[in-house]
Amino acid sequence: MNSVLPTLTWGTWDDADWIPTTCEAAATNEFNVVEPVNLSQNQRSLRKLRKKGLQAPKNSQLWFEELQERVERTPFGQNKASYHCNPLQCLHEPTALETEQGIPWQDLPDGIHPRDGKLSAQRARNKRQQVDNLAVFLRRILRPGDVVVEFCAGSGYVALPLACLFPQCSFILLDKKEPSLAIAKERIAAAQLTNVEIFCGFIDDYEKPFDVGIALHACGEATDMVLQKCLAERAAYVLAPCCVGKIKLSSLPYPRSATLAAELSRTEYEVLAKAADFGHSSNAAVAHTEINRRRRRCKTLLESDRNMHAEEADYNTFMFVMHPPTATPKNDVLVGIPRSLKIETKLGTTNIRDRLFQLECQDMLSTDALVRKAMFST
Repeated sequence: MNSVLPTLTWGTWDDADWIPTTCEAAATNEFNVVEPVNLSQNQRSLRKLRKKGLQAPKNSQLWFEELQERVERTPFGQNKASYHCNPLQCLHEPTALETEQGIPWQDLPDGIHPRDGKLSAQRARNKRQQVDNLAVFLRRILRPGDVVVEFCAGSGYVALPLACLFPQCSFILLDKKEPSLAIAKERIAAAQLTNVEIFCGFIDDYEKPFDVGIALHACGEATDMVLQKCLAERAAYVLAPCCVGKIKLSSLPYPRSATLAAELSRTEYEVLAKAADFGHSSNAAVAHTEINRRRRRCKTLLESDRNMHAEEADYNTFMFVMHPPTATPKNDVLVGIPRSLKIETKLGTTNIRDRLFQLECQDMLSTDALVRKAMFST
C-alpha cells in the first residue's frame, strides 16, 4: 500500500490523439515540456479499438471531457469539488508562509522516524512530509482515550509518531503483510511504546470499536473499504487515497455517493477514474497543460464523491492537498468528522459531545486555483 510512486505516470490513459490547445502549446514550449506520447502507442491504441469495432474520437481527452464537464455543472460539482487551505500553508495570504509546524521529529525517540522503517533517504524524506500532512489534521481531532486504527499501516509510519505525541490514546497498526508488521514491532520496541498494538489481517477482519481511522495510500478500493469501516463505527477519518484506476476491479458500488450516482453510471464513473489515475507532477509546466488540469479535476471529483458519501452518512467533511505538493503524486487528503449523535434514553435525549475540527482559513480553492498557487509557491 505504500509502494514507490513515480513523479509522473501515464499508464492508464492514451493521449495519442490529443491535440494541444494554443495556450497549452505555448506553455509547453515556454517550459520545454516533452509530451509523453509516441506514434507507436497511437497505432497500438487504434488497432485495439478497431478490433473491438470502435472508432477513436478525434481527440482522446473527449473520452472523459464530456462527463467531467457534465458533473462540474451540477450542484455537486460546483459546491463540493473544492479544497480548504492546508494548515501547513495558507494559500490565500499574499505571501504563502507556513503557519503551522508538523511533527517535532527531533524530539521523538529512536525507531519513530520514517528512516527507521528501512526506507531510502529520498523515500524517508517524502514519507516524513506525508506523515506531517496527516498528523496536522489528526492533532486537531484526537481526544484522550481515543482508539486509533491505522489501516494498511505497513510498519506504522503515521501511527507511531502520534503514539508518542498522544500517550493517552491507543493505536492499532493493521496490515495483511507480516514482514511489515515485524518491522513495526522492532520500531515499537525501540521507542518503548506501550500504547500500540498490532493486528495482522484484512480491513474487514477488524471488528473492534474505534474512534479514528487513518490510511496513507491505501490503493484503489482499499480507501473505500477503510472509509466504510469508519462510517460504520461513526469514527472520524483522515485518508490520503492512492490509485483510483484500480477501482474498475472492485465489487463495491461506484459512484460511492447517492448524489453522484444520480449523475453518473458505473461505466461513466470508471471513465473518470481512468482519466484521474495518473501522477500529479510537481513540474509546473506539466501540471498546467490543459489535459493534466482536466485529469486533476477528475481526481478531485472522485475524492469529493468519497466525502459526499460520508456527508450522506451525517459527517462534516473537508478536502486538502498536501504541503508541499511534491511530497507524493497522490497528494489529496480527506477528513471526515461525524456530526453529533442524539441518543434516546429513559432519562431523555442525550447529545454525544461533538468532535471539534477547526481551521484558521475557511476560504475555499478550486482545483485549478489550488494547483496554480501550490505549484508556484514551492
